[in-house]
Amino acid sequence: MDWPRYGRVTLKPFGAGLTEAEWKGLYETFRDPEVAEWNGSSPLRTPFWLFKRFVQAEMRRKDRLAFAILDEKGEYLGTLELYDLTPEEATLGILIGKKERWGQGYGTEAVRAALAYAFDVLGLRRVKLRTYAHNLRARRAFQKAGFREVGLGPGPQGKEDVYMEVRREDFGPEA
Repeated sequence: MDWPRYGRVTLKPFGAGLTEAEWKGLYETFRDPEVAEWNGSSPLRTPFWLFKRFVQAEMRRKDRLAFAILDEKGEYLGTLELYDLTPEEATLGILIGKKERWGQGYGTEAVRAALAYAFDVLGLRRVKLRTYAHNLRARRAFQKAGFREVGLGPGPQGKEDVYMEVRREDFGPEA
């Protein structure tokens, strides 16, 4: 069980198999209206069995790696993905589904674990992301994890987005 870790969090690959509690946590993450709004989507209305089938099909894609974010007790907190994966770069996506854990540094720690994995294990040169410009909490967390802002622009939801990236040469143990 040599999964990516940083601080209090562990990234459990979906390919390792999710427990029933982790599946339910993942399902509830995507059903929550507030989480969906911050993700630029609508709350999930799909039945659990169909959601599970869809996620299992997505796990077979070669251009993405998905992880359950587990806290220091091994309990589900959210999900993190590296997608649009190439030999050179990936895009990062993260959702902390347990809202009572927001603002406690778990997201930053999960991103640090993912970046170390992306650079040290996968050998990527760059990881990028896009988030809402008005989401100052997320922007600060990404910056604390090592990302820097590289541009602003209109996003698909009609809101201004900020584009961020971190390059391998700029990523250190405590960026």
